[in-house]
Amino acid sequence: MADTPREGELSRKERARQMRRAAYLRAKEQRATDPHYLAMKEAAKQRRREAYQVAKEHAKTANAAKRQAQKERKETARSVRRVAVDEKLKSKVRFAREPE
Repeated sequence: MADTPREGELSRKERARQMRRAAYLRAKEQRATDPHYLAMKEAAKQRRREAYQVAKEHAKTANAAKRQAQKERKETARSVRRVAVDEKLKSKVRFAREPE
């Protein structure tokens, strides 16, 4: 049984896994303390916030324009209906006066 590792020894696969894990942890620690990386991360965060604010303002403006257009359409339809009702009422009133 020469292929099986003795206690304390690791297989190549296990040793490679541990080395990859150690390299990952070193890189993670280096990123956590690297001022250039932290500045880049902060700049990206600022850009995201600014883009969100721009999108939010754009949506707010578009929504206000949509509401205004809807309000104008409603008022126009209301005035058209009112004119039609007034005309109908005038014709009825006129017919009522004619027999006198």
